Amino acid sequence: MTVVGKEIIQGCVAKDRRAQAKLHELCFHLLMPLCYKYVRQQEMARELFNQAFVKIIFSLDKYDENKCFKKWSQSVAINTLIDEYRKKERLRKVIDSSIELESREYQYAVHSENKGIEQLESEQVTKVLDQLPPVSRKVFSLFALEGFSHQEISEMLKISTGTSKWHVSNARELLKKYVAGIFTFILFFK
Repeated sequence: MTVVGKEIIQGCVAKDRRAQAKLHELCFHLLMPLCYKYVRQQEMARELFNQAFVKIIFSLDKYDENKCFKKWSQSVAINTLIDEYRKKERLRKVIDSSIELESREYQYAVHSENKGIEQLESEQVTKVLDQLPPVSRKVFSLFALEGFSHQEISEMLKISTGTSKWHVSNARELLKKYVAGIFTFILFFK
């Protein structure tokens, strides 16, 4: 788990370059996988990460140190992704078009004793989520993986809470069918 200490944040607010470099490194491992999960293109994910990081640096003076930095920074990154999604037609096409999705997975460093297991689990989850329609995948990821409420999702994506709930329900049903199909295939060929 990436831990960002108060001294790093205070150093960044004081415009200390070393603290900013350390925060960049920590945020990279925390937010780059999140950015990649939504756009599926390494170069664009890096561009979005950099935009989110700039927003984080300039917003640190407003950050409440009593709140979880990970959740706060992920919220900034997701809001950056959503802003870019709305602004750029080319980004909208990348997110919504399964044709443009890259087949190879972005490999990132996980600071954990279980690096191999976490990476395998992440790849498996990504492959399963790729089976969902783009909008349902986004809503399901925000709800189930990122922990946002239906109300927060509806505000971020400019959809109703009912639509958000439908996408999560739809995603769950599709995932159940997909997983059941995998188990049937495994049992059949066992």
